[in-house]
Amino acid sequence: MKIFDFNIHLPWLKSNDVNDVIDQDMNMSQKEVIIGLDYHQAHINQVDGANLLLFNTTLFDEVHAEVNDTLKQKLGLYECTHLVDFRRQDCRAYLEKAKGFGINAIMFNSYLQKIAPSDYDSVISVCKIAQELNLIVCIDGSYGTSKMYTYKNLELACLVADVVTQVPIVIVHSGGANVIDAMLLALDKKNVWLDTSFSLPYYLGSSLERDYAFVYKKLGYERIVFGSDHPYMDLKETIDLHLNFFDKYQFGQQAIDNIMFNNAQHLFSNK
Repeated sequence: MKIFDFNIHLPWLKSNDVNDVIDQDMNMSQKEVIIGLDYHQAHINQVDGANLLLFNTTLFDEVHAEVNDTLKQKLGLYECTHLVDFRRQDCRAYLEKAKGFGINAIMFNSYLQKIAPSDYDSVISVCKIAQELNLIVCIDGSYGTSKMYTYKNLELACLVADVVTQVPIVIVHSGGANVIDAMLLALDKKNVWLDTSFSLPYYLGSSLERDYAFVYKKLGYERIVFGSDHPYMDLKETIDLHLNFFDKYQFGQQAIDNIMFNNAQHLFSNK
């Protein structure tokens, strides 16, 4: 079975405080991306393709061609998704530069970027630019912490989906505990996709486990992409948990192949 991991990060810091790891994730230079790639190469080799999430929002202020060449040499099938600072004034020029590097998708994270309702118009404006540049739009759909009512990422996703209709929108982590809400949006907007990373393994054994099976079946297996969220979640363990989940809820082989590999190929081929 072929596997494309939609959600791989490259920080290599070992810390009991996940915020320290996230901090490294958000500040890695282009050369440090290569260090991270070298560190995680053995893990990434477990899959047939990978989407690298690059979270330093100033990463492409300077573009080093040799870094892109190194990525191509070290990876076979890969894509790159970039966290975008929607508050900067030169977003169009910056996104054009990032696309030239090889970025095919952008991302917003309400928790890390503290995206409040007052920021929605700015985010939507950047999403419109991304649509003009034919870039996929990813919106973090995780749910939790004391800020769960302050930063409403699915509310943002709904607003974006009303204006971004020509490129895919991926709700990363499937909406977390709000997976039913994410499904309802995807049923209404045919360009909305769900990524399985972190949330599916996290909620196994809870009442939400059946909701995840219901949601993925309801959407018809064609707009769901597998992700691990490595190294925040162990890649091999995450693959095994997904396969056990698919077996438990009687997902057919074609559905499994679509979620684990085929859908990601279709997603990026239509960017």
